[in-house]
Amino acid sequence: MMLPLKLKKGVPAVAKPLPNEEQLYCQIREERISVHPFVWDVMYHYLGDYISAINLIVSFALEKNEPVTLDDARRILDYTRLIKDAVDKVLHPEKISNDGALLEKIRRGDCQLHPVIKEFFTHYVGNDTHMINLCVSFYLDPIDEQPIPLEDAQKILSYTLSMRDFLNKLREATSGVRHDQDSGR
Repeated sequence: MMLPLKLKKGVPAVAKPLPNEEQLYCQIREERISVHPFVWDVMYHYLGDYISAINLIVSFALEKNEPVTLDDARRILDYTRLIKDAVDKVLHPEKISNDGALLEKIRRGDCQLHPVIKEFFTHYVGNDTHMINLCVSFYLDPIDEQPIPLEDAQKILSYTLSMRDFLNKLREATSGVRHDQDSGR
């Protein structure tokens, strides 16, 4: 379960909406494009946990009004790597190997994502994860490592909240659509 976190006033929105985003959501509704329930389970199992972990790390620092420590910054990078790996495996099932039974169904091709859904995941999760990595990596520069200041911690939180909001919006857009295993939709 993800936390009901909110951004501080004045923190900018993150991954900008796709130029044709509303048309894509209309396409999802009109064509009744769905995400297989199993894929949602995998996404929430992996992404939800990793996003929540980053939220907790950053929120703890913000609540104490202290910068994010170097150890916690490294943990954030570990979690963003795990987010990227999970999304890569769902978007590119051929990359799944020896990941256990949980991802085997995706690797076999039983749960392929529609190209519109892939575009959304690549845009929102990919861009937000990349921005977190850039922000954190700046402070983990081996020449001048330093804790992540509060202002940038707030930005990291905005990226994780953006991913969470995207997942919720996409789930809502694809909910109520009965998944037909034969059509892959």
